[in-house]
Amino acid sequence: MEAVVFRGPNDFSLEEVETPKCPEKGVLIKVDAVGLCGSDIRTFSSGHKDVTPPHILGHEVAGEVVESDNANYPVGEKVVLNPLIKLCGECYFCKNGLKNHCSNKKVLGTEMPGGYAQYVALPEECCTDDGIVKAPEGFNLDLIPLAETLSSVYSTQEFANVKEGDIVVVIGAGPLGNLHSAVAKARGAKKVIISEPSESRLDMATRFTTTDDFVNPQYGDLHDFVMQETEGVGADVVITACPVGSVQVEATHLLKPRGKVILFGGLPKDNCHVAFDSNLIHYQELVLYGGYAYAPEVFAKAVELITSGQIDASQFVTHVIPLRDIKKGIDLVKTGEAIKVVLKPWE
Repeated sequence: MEAVVFRGPNDFSLEEVETPKCPEKGVLIKVDAVGLCGSDIRTFSSGHKDVTPPHILGHEVAGEVVESDNANYPVGEKVVLNPLIKLCGECYFCKNGLKNHCSNKKVLGTEMPGGYAQYVALPEECCTDDGIVKAPEGFNLDLIPLAETLSSVYSTQEFANVKEGDIVVVIGAGPLGNLHSAVAKARGAKKVIISEPSESRLDMATRFTTTDDFVNPQYGDLHDFVMQETEGVGADVVITACPVGSVQVEATHLLKPRGKVILFGGLPKDNCHVAFDSNLIHYQELVLYGGYAYAPEVFAKAVELITSGQIDASQFVTHVIPLRDIKKGIDLVKTGEAIKVVLKPWE
């Protein structure tokens, strides 16, 4: 089969590799579509502590069961794979409602070969309702890979209790920022404001009807705009969907008393310290939330949001291209021309 093989930082290409066999009591999936994720792009350029080359990355996978030794997943079933493909169920985190922090989790494309390939083999231990979610008959599989990113966004807003009537500011108009906007509106937010300094990204974000106001901070003061829109009170929630420390600090100044900051965009490891005004947090009684991954059951919810049309995935998937053009896809993401790129291994 053809697969993109990662051999080290900035060393990856499409190669002919051996097609995996269907494991005992497992399944073999023919990959129809695989999302190009920003975390994989970082691994391609810098490596990853849990990835040992040579390795096949790719964790946003949708496809069809073509061989099965498992009665629960017959041949012909259209499925989408949860990247958190296996949790131990025994560690402190699994037993205490913190499954996304499982000490022994296996992630598709990290601890096991992923979906930048024509086939993916899943052993029996991964063939669970949490790991393999059945797709509705006839649904466009090009759209479902968005479910992995959506899962993290939904899980974080659930954790922070973004609720009906909230005024939400999202900083960053990439895929994550626009998804935060859509999820906030689906949860009943009264108004969503997006801030983005890139004109091309801001222009692309205008396709989303879930965002009420668009602000380019290069041409207008975001703080002034938020205070104007909230009659001087401040926002209920500010979500930082970009990897910029100064933006995280700025977010605390946009909130009303007892407002919430969601830190969703991770910072570079060598520059991950920020200087918050702790008196502002103290006297305004602000709350800071981190957002990281999701529990397995959230993934099925994300798939449902997409297949039911509550989240219009077609607005997010801007480019569908052959897997062999993965480097072009990476460039599209890096330049901001794409919101979401989906790769097709058989084209």
